[in-house]
Amino acid sequence: MFQRFAMTAPRGVLRVLHAFSVLVGAGLVTASCASDSTPTVPTTSSVATTTMVPSTTTAGSTTSTTVPFVAMQTATGGEFYSPSKNISCEINSGSTVDGTLCLAIKEQRAVWLTSDGTLKTCRGIACMSNAGIDTPVLPYGSATGVGPFRCLSETSGMRCTTTNGKGFTISSSATTPVGGAVAIPVTDSTMFR
Repeated sequence: MFQRFAMTAPRGVLRVLHAFSVLVGAGLVTASCASDSTPTVPTTSSVATTTMVPSTTTAGSTTSTTVPFVAMQTATGGEFYSPSKNISCEINSGSTVDGTLCLAIKEQRAVWLTSDGTLKTCRGIACMSNAGIDTPVLPYGSATGVGPFRCLSETSGMRCTTTNGKGFTISSSATTPVGGAVAIPVTDSTMFR
């Protein structure tokens, strides 16, 4: 899985890394085709559980709702799309960069949430990155997360929060802070600082 956080690398570095990975991949395919052994198909296992996810009513009171919880790809995080595939998110916790990054792809908007509830927003092509190959879809009404980060896929957009309740909702129309978070507009060069 490619890490989105590599998007701050100098121009051209990612293209060189991508070209290298394509060449290595082509070599592996060629080597496997020359082999007499039977190829193995990797198996995946997904664990579906339920979890209590806080939701806020129009009156401002907080209630808890039980929703299906989908495990992340690794113990430190992973990435996923909304069912429309217009929203792409990545969660990392316990690594060198802790946070949740979501992108409204067509609208070229990005939002970055840290574990303390700091919220940064960015607009334009310089803020964008690509999800990895075979990135899974988080179904509407399902949640995922790791560490202090949780995201809930809703038909109105993706809602991501930390354990302190601060976070955001991102949709095709807007990025909205939730739980008292304050959005700080930044450029791509300051997004992850």
